[in-house]
Amino acid sequence: MDKMRIAVGKTEETKYVGHLDFCRAVERALRRAKPPVAYSVGFNPHMRLSFGPALSVGVASDAEYVDVELTEPVDAAQFSRALTAKLPPGLVFVAAKPVSTTTALAAALNLAEYQITTRVAPTPENLVAAENAVAAFQASESVPYVRRTPKGEKTLEVKRFLAGDIALASEQDGIRLTFRLRMTSSGAVKPQEVLRLLQDRFAFPAGDAACRRLSLWAETKEGLRDPFEI
Repeated sequence: MDKMRIAVGKTEETKYVGHLDFCRAVERALRRAKPPVAYSVGFNPHMRLSFGPALSVGVASDAEYVDVELTEPVDAAQFSRALTAKLPPGLVFVAAKPVSTTTALAAALNLAEYQITTRVAPTPENLVAAENAVAAFQASESVPYVRRTPKGEKTLEVKRFLAGDIALASEQDGIRLTFRLRMTSSGAVKPQEVLRLLQDRFAFPAGDAACRRLSLWAETKEGLRDPFEI
């Protein structure tokens, strides 16, 4: 069966839209765009769509990935124009490409890069505090985080999920952090939880923060692979 892989961005306007509502919005846009999407069989047929890893509420994104199964081949440029015209405000069409893989996106995409900008004045004092916090975090052998939910508590070893170092930069309106997190079969750490740890345990300057997922990859033994290449 033919398959089109698409990338759709979430702006600041829609960062509080949950994953299920995002899925519904993409499905509605596809219904209006009217490409030859394949449907399941049975009493309640639905579009055969496969979404990538869910994005945390409150996080914007440069590109979220969706596989759309089709009943016949479609020109990618024509598909792109039709879908772009039907996406609601706050969702931005990025790209589309035919793919032949049978690998599920949610399983294949296991590494994400995030950018968090804390809106605190980038004064010399704040920059030193931020640098010291990041250095202490990275020097720590273990950095556990206790996630509390209505179902109970779960302790996560954050450094197990962190891929590489945390990059720190000064911006005109704040201090920026960039880092990568792995998603595993046993769970994942949210980018906001990394920031919370830095603030609560390592005295990173506190302030309002904007979080964005910059990219997703498939991390393999051969290296990182782009979502459109798996």
